[in-house]
Formats: sequence, structure tokens, C-alpha cells
Amino acid sequence: MSEKIKRCAIYIRVSTSEQMMHGKSIEAQREYLACYAKDHGMIVTGIYADEGKTARKELKKRKAIHALLEDVKAGKIDVILFWRLDRWFRNMSDFYKVQDILDEYGVYWISASEPGINMETRDGRLQLNVVLSIGQNEVDTTSERIKFVNEASIRQGKVIFGENNMPRGYKVGIVDGKKCMVKDPEQEEMVNAFYDYFEKHQAKQQTLRFIQRNYDPAFSYGMLRTMLSSEFYKGTYRGIPYCPAYLSEERWAHIQNISKKSIRRTRSGRVYYFTGLIRCPQCGQILCGTGCKSVVNRKTGEKRDYCYYRCNRAMIDRICTNQHRVSQNLIESYLLDNLENEFKMYKIRVENVKQQKKKAPPVRTEKQIDKELDRLNLLFQKGRIEWDYYSREYDSLEKEKEDLNSVTVDPEPDYSFIKTLLQQDFRDIYRSLTPENKRAFWKNTIRQIYLKSDYTIDYVDFI
Repeated sequence: MSEKIKRCAIYIRVSTSEQMMHGKSIEAQREYLACYAKDHGMIVTGIYADEGKTARKELKKRKAIHALLEDVKAGKIDVILFWRLDRWFRNMSDFYKVQDILDEYGVYWISASEPGINMETRDGRLQLNVVLSIGQNEVDTTSERIKFVNEASIRQGKVIFGENNMPRGYKVGIVDGKKCMVKDPEQEEMVNAFYDYFEKHQAKQQTLRFIQRNYDPAFSYGMLRTMLSSEFYKGTYRGIPYCPAYLSEERWAHIQNISKKSIRRTRSGRVYYFTGLIRCPQCGQILCGTGCKSVVNRKTGEKRDYCYYRCNRAMIDRICTNQHRVSQNLIESYLLDNLENEFKMYKIRVENVKQQKKKAPPVRTEKQIDKELDRLNLLFQKGRIEWDYYSREYDSLEKEKEDLNSVTVDPEPDYSFIKTLLQQDFRDIYRSLTPENKRAFWKNTIRQIYLKSDYTIDYVDFI
């Protein structure tokens, strides 16, 4: 009695490097597998190709695999045919994830050039696991070698990506006979203007429009996010000095702090001056801006916008008891009237903290820690302490030594900006500012506002 004809899905894959080096083309695999299917009485219902993908690539990035599995679930496939097992998978974890799905729907696979490898026999499964393990190890070894070569190139300042992948403001240049990243004179002015404008106005959309209007109409929000997050602009790559910097470490850190704050203008047009600056007195969460309109003249119907700050952990998550809304106008009025006094109190707090640090008990020196480590080693070698105690104490001493070597002296705070501000009639200057510039004013002056339990200001920390 003849067997039922099997519906066959052909899966083919080749990475770009393999095709270049060994000629393992998609076409060659397709022809070979089509002939195999015909010779074994199978009909081909679909061909699924992952071109330019490695078998170690994350499963979610191999689109042909997903399309094939969808057809498996739809009952369109009886058997999957591929040239070799390493065309299918080189990752044991992903292999068995897919195998579970195939088993559920009664679909099996055939490795056309490796008849001994299968899931039906004990020897076939053993050979399968051996081949998968070897393949995964080969790919991991190659990956580590490439990573090592790239890290060596990075340390030498050599370019490891192409001209088309250069971040804005940079290009490939020759320095001391090697290809390196250098500043692009044609874009240097734009990059400097970008950071100057963003640091001053602290508004992403506003900065985006500024660059589009004055330098590049095609400048996108994605480009903006890249320039605000890429460490190239402070001259490093993976933490290693790599290219000419546009920003110092201090300025880069300041821009990161600005970028992380929610300082966008809402669709309503309201500008929240203190977004990211006020903390909930109940749970410590940063308060978020909210607002409403209210009629101020019943005859004309004139309305006025009011801005408030609320705790979303209370209003949305229901895990805080603070249902109060803090008025932006009240905070603004208080700060304008009490800025000088708050600054004096802040300096007193900072000085008290410095004095407390000076009175702190002295830490052990590195020499004393090394002596204690030697004593600990001797006790363990003589069998007077157990491994668990030895390991715990040794790690603790190593951590103490590491912390000792990383101790840095806090720089003296620079109060020049706030002092100059308080010497002027800053209230008149403030009133002449636009809402966006008022927001930037407070964000350049205040680090954090802390509230009392009655939602009035407790104290202010300055930048």
C-alpha cells in the first residue's frame, strides 16, 4: 500500500559571510532540496528563506521561521526539509522551543544531507545534541573572537563601522595612518548649536524645531534622541576614549539629567515650570503636571488655565494616599518671595553635612586591609574557620578596599550663578520671560523641592 504524499516545507538559510566565503547560496540550497523532495515523493507547499541571518541569531529576528510556524499551526505542513542541521539552528534553547511546537502539531523535519540525525531514534537524538552543542560552541567562539578584535580596535581608536553609520557631526578620517572618527567640519556648527540650545531651553521639541529651521529640515526626533544618548559626543565608546569630544564629562552628565526629566509642552499648551522637581510628601514619588480651565469672566466667557501637580501613584496606581493637587501659582509665588532665604538655609544644610563627614570615624587604610586579608587566609589554611565565613569576610574586605580606592573628594559647590541672580532684581527679569524660559529658569536653579505633610514647601535643594 503506497504512503500518503507528504506536504513539504523547504527552509533555507545562509548568512552574508558564508555566502561570500563558501558560496552557500540560497539558490544552491533551494535546488538541492527541491530535487530531494521530488525524489522522495513529497510536494513542496512553501519555501521559507532567511537570507543574511545566522542560525545563532535571536529567534524573534528570523522572520521566515515565524512564517513557517504559522503555517504549521494552520495545518499546511507535514514535514520540514532543510539542507543541514546548522541551517536550521545552532542554538539549543531556540531549537527545543520550536521543536515543542512541531511536536504539538505532529510535524517532523529532515536534514537532507545528514540522514543519521533525527528525533525518532536514540542514536539520532544523541547525534542531534552533539551537533547542536558543537555548532553553538563554534558560533560563540567566533563571536568572542570578533568581540575581542573589535575591543582591541576600539582601544586603538580605529573605526569599526562604515561611513554610513557615522553619528552626526563625525566622519571617517586618517589619523597617524589609521582610520579614526574625526569631527565633520560641515556639521560641527550644527552639533554645537544643538547642545547649546537644548541646555539653555531644556525642551526637546523646541530644540528639534530650532535645528530643522536653522540647519537641517530633515532632522528627526530619532536623531535628537540619538544625540542626547550617544556617548560618542563625550568622546568615548563603551566607556573607552575613542573620538574627539563635543562635550566634557560634566556637561554630558548635566545634559543627561535634563534629558531624563519630563519637560515637554503638553497638547493643551500648558507649560509646567516644576515638572520633575517636586516630590510627594507621602511616598516620595515625583509629582506630575495636570491642569484644568476655569471661567474667570461669566459675561465674556473668558477662561484661564490652571496648572497643578499630583501624585500618579495615588491618582492612577492607588498605592499612595496623597490625593492633594499642588498649585503651580502658589509654588511660584513662594519661591519668588523666599528664594534668598531658601538659598541661605540650603548652604547651612550643605555645611552641616560636610561637618558630619569630617566627624565620621576614620576608615582602615589599604595597608591595614591587606594585613587583615593575610590574617584571614592564614586562619583558613590552618582550618580554624569554615569556607562560608572565610568567603563572606574576604569579599567584604575586598569591597572595603575597592571603595577606599574609589573615594573621591567632593568638589566645592559653585554658587556663582545663584549669587549673581540674587544680587539683581530677578523678579522683574523673571516676569519678562516666556513660559518656556521660566521653566528653564527654575530647572537651571533648583534641583528638588520637598513638601511638608500639609503640602507647603518644606525646603529646597539648589543646583
